[in-house]
Amino acid sequence: MVKLRDTLREYFSYGSFILPLLKCPKTIASERISIGENGRYFLHFKSPCKKSDTLIIYIHGGGWNSGSPRDFSFIGQKFASEGYDCIMPDYRKAPKAHFDEIADDIFRGYLAVKEYIADRKLSYPRIIAVGSSAGGHLGALLCFDSERRRKYGITEEFDGFISLAGPLCFELPQSGTLDILAGNMFGTKDKALWKCGEPYSLMKEKCGTKILLIQSRHDGLVGFRQAEMFKERAEELGITAEIFEVTEKRNTHSAYSAGIFLGDRNASPALDRVFEQINKWCGE
Repeated sequence: MVKLRDTLREYFSYGSFILPLLKCPKTIASERISIGENGRYFLHFKSPCKKSDTLIIYIHGGGWNSGSPRDFSFIGQKFASEGYDCIMPDYRKAPKAHFDEIADDIFRGYLAVKEYIADRKLSYPRIIAVGSSAGGHLGALLCFDSERRRKYGITEEFDGFISLAGPLCFELPQSGTLDILAGNMFGTKDKALWKCGEPYSLMKEKCGTKILLIQSRHDGLVGFRQAEMFKERAEELGITAEIFEVTEKRNTHSAYSAGIFLGDRNASPALDRVFEQINKWCGE
């Protein structure tokens, strides 16, 4: 169960991101690609110093009810500055959009990305999915929801999946805020009905996608135990999975799920681990 003190720390931390966001340099421009459905699009950040042909698919957070790739463009710029092309898809938001519509947007968006890559004759032999908060949840579905992957004809496996504070298991008590957000997305407070969109329940088959879970014990919204349960389920299926525990001072949900991308790697062990892991996967 998430402690009230950590939840309050999370709420009081929001103001600390304003100045870093304003100061964040916008040195790497993105190309906006329209998907043509419900005004949806994705942003493509091309690295000016590409060191790998790996593509990062980054899915933003925002409680499933807010945010856009443009709002989190500083993260796309960070991946590009580290030598990786990054594509950031958008998706419709709750409560206007139900979970099924949001998940479909992510899967259809990925198909649109594949078509875009083929049309541009781009080559990305490795693709790694990364998601923050709600984006971690949606990224896990893209990688491990076998039934939905079959529905959309996705047969290729991602080389890696990184979740930063993603809610991957709804089974156990966590925080009232998470319950409200998930309830709005699923359209019900009945947690038994959330299983249809719970990565922990939907991961049923072995695959080659390696997993890194970035999680804090002082998150304020998402409990540490749910990350442990997801790792245990993955290992039962023979999937390689690791947890990196965030112990740095700024360890609340928003601070490490997205805020770390506003700073330098040498200032955040969690951010350094993200890129260290990506570099490792690219070298294997």
